[in-house]
Amino acid sequence: MALVAISYSKPKMTYVFRFIVAGLFWSILTSFFQIVILKVANYPDQLYNRHLLILLIIGFLIAYNAVLFLIFSYVNMMSMHRREQRREFYMMYTVLALMYTVGSIFEIASGRIYIVEVGGIDVTHFIRYYSFAGMVCAVICFYASVTNRKDISRIVWRTVCIIVPLEIVLLGTQILFLSSHVVYTGLSYSLVFVFAYLLFHAETYNELSGCQGMNALDQYIGKMCGKKKFHVLYVFFMFPTSESFVAEGANMVQKGIQACRNVEAISSNIRMFQVAEDRYVDVIINSSDKEARNYVNQIRGVFDWLKADVNIPFNYVMIFGEAYKELDDHIKIRQFYDYIANRFNDQNSSYSYTTTREDLEEFQEYYEISKVLKDIRNAVDENDERILVYAQPIYSVEKDSFRGAEALMRLKIGDRIITPDRFIPIAEQTGCIHILSCIMVNKVCQAIDHLAEFYDFDSISVNISSKELSNPNMYQDFLDIIERYDIDVTKIRMEITETAMFENYDMANRNMEILDKEGIHLYLDDFGTGYSSLERVINCPVKTIKFDKTLLYKSLDDNRMDDILTYMIEVFKKNGFVTLVEGVEDESQKQFSVEKGFEYLQGYHYAKPEPIEELKNYFIRKSKF
Repeated sequence: MALVAISYSKPKMTYVFRFIVAGLFWSILTSFFQIVILKVANYPDQLYNRHLLILLIIGFLIAYNAVLFLIFSYVNMMSMHRREQRREFYMMYTVLALMYTVGSIFEIASGRIYIVEVGGIDVTHFIRYYSFAGMVCAVICFYASVTNRKDISRIVWRTVCIIVPLEIVLLGTQILFLSSHVVYTGLSYSLVFVFAYLLFHAETYNELSGCQGMNALDQYIGKMCGKKKFHVLYVFFMFPTSESFVAEGANMVQKGIQACRNVEAISSNIRMFQVAEDRYVDVIINSSDKEARNYVNQIRGVFDWLKADVNIPFNYVMIFGEAYKELDDHIKIRQFYDYIANRFNDQNSSYSYTTTREDLEEFQEYYEISKVLKDIRNAVDENDERILVYAQPIYSVEKDSFRGAEALMRLKIGDRIITPDRFIPIAEQTGCIHILSCIMVNKVCQAIDHLAEFYDFDSISVNISSKELSNPNMYQDFLDIIERYDIDVTKIRMEITETAMFENYDMANRNMEILDKEGIHLYLDDFGTGYSSLERVINCPVKTIKFDKTLLYKSLDDNRMDDILTYMIEVFKKNGFVTLVEGVEDESQKQFSVEKGFEYLQGYHYAKPEPIEELKNYFIRKSKF
C-alpha cells in the first residue's frame, strides 16, 4: 500500500528517500519468504523438500539482512553529520553483516535452524535467530541516535524514541512467546518504512531541519485560532547569488541545520515551519508576551551566531507579533505576516520588527480590498458595478472650452469609495489589474457612445497600468472591447506613465506601436517623474506629453527649472507633440501655464473628478434640441 501511495503521489525525494523505496521492496520480498517458509512448516507432508526449505531460509536471511541495512542506513543518514561519516558507518555495518552471515551459515550447517517433527516442522530457532539479529540492529540504531542527539531534529528524535524501543519490545516478545505459534516479526520492519514515509516524505516533516510545510502550518494554526493564545515569528532570509552556496557547499547546510537545532533547544513551545525556500514561521504557544519576546531574542541570537559563523554574507528580517483575535483563520494570519514582510523586501541589513494594532488595521483594509478585487476578477463582468468611473475635464487653451477628459477609476466597497492610490498597487500584486482595465475601457466606451450623440468633444483617456504595458498581449482585449461599440476610435485614448514605459522599453514600445496603428491616441503621463531621455521619448509613438504637476510647481519657484521647462516645451512642440499640464489649481498657475505655451490644462482650478456622467456639464451640446 505504501508503494502504491508513493507511485501515485509526489513524495519529497530527499537523500534518504531511496532507503524507503528499497526498504519497502525488500520488506515485501522478506514477507514473501516468511509466508512460504511457514506454509511449508505447517504442511510438510505435501510441501517439504529439504533443499527447497534451505533455499527459502537462505533467501529470507539475505532479504532480512537487506532490510536491516536499509533501516540502519535510514535512521543514521537523517543526520547531516552522520552523512559525512557514512563511510565509517557502512564499514561498521559490514562487520555486523559479516557476523550475521557467519552465524547464519553456522546455524544452517549445524542443522539447528529447523527441526523436522511428526506433524510439522519446528522453525522457532530460525525465528528467534533473526529476531535477535533485528534487536541488535535496533539497539545499535538507538545508541547511534543518542550519541547524535544534538544533530537531529526534535521530530526525528521523538520518532526514534517511539519506534525503536517498540521494535525491540516487539522482537523480544516474539522471542519469548513464540510458543503461541503467532509470527508477527514483519511488523518490526514494514511499519518502520511506512511510518517514515508518512512522516518525512508525504509532505509532513523535513527530516533534516525538522520543519513542517505550508499545509501543516495552516492546519496547526487553524486548530488554535480562537482557542489558544499564541505568537508568530515570521522570518525570511536574503541570500546572495546561488554561486556562493555552491562554493560554500555542505558547510552552509550543516550550519543551517545546527541553527534549527539551536532554535528547538530554546523551548518545546516553539514549532517550526518552512513556508518557502527562504521563509520560515515559528509558532510560539502557551507563552506570555514577555516570555515569547524572550524566545524571539534568543532566536535572533541564533541567527546572529549563524551570520558570524558562515562565509556567505546574508541578512534576515524577523517579524514578531501576537496572533490577533481579528485574524480569525489561518489564511488571514499567514497573509498578515506576508503583507508586513513585503515592506522589507529591499532591506539591506538584518532587522527585527514587532507588529502593532496600526499594522492590523492597515492589513484589514488591504485584505478587504484584495478580497473584493479577486471577486471582481473571478466574476469577469465588464459592467461590474463595484468599479466606478469618474472623470476630470481637460481644458483647451486654443478653443477656450473643455475638449476632453481623463477617466479615473474608483472602487466601491459597501458605502465607501476607495481611491486608486489605495487599490491599484494591490490589484497589480494580486493579478487583478487587467480585468479592472477592461472594465474601465468598456465603461468609457459606453460613456463615449452616449455622449457623442449629444455633445461635442475630442476624447476621453484611460490610464493603463505599468504591469499591463509589460504584457505582450495587453492590447488584444482592449481592442476587442472597442470594436464592440460603434464609436470613433480616436475618441478613446490611453495614458501610459513615463516610468512604466521604460521599465521594459522594448515590450512597451511594441504595445504602443500596435495601439497607435489601430488609431489609439497615446498620452505619456507623469512626464518629469521618470528618468527617460528626451531622445527616447521623441522616438516613442505617443502624441501628447502630459507634464507632471511637480514640474509646474518647481518652475514657479526656480528660474533654472523654468528655463528647462521652457526648453522642453519648445522641443516637444517643434517635433509635433501636443503638450498638456496637470495639477493647475489656481489662477496664477493657469496664467503661468498659458504663457509657457501649454495647449491643454487640467486641474482643480477647472474641475474636480466627478462621475463620468457629469461630463455633460462641461462639454458643449451639439444642438439645443
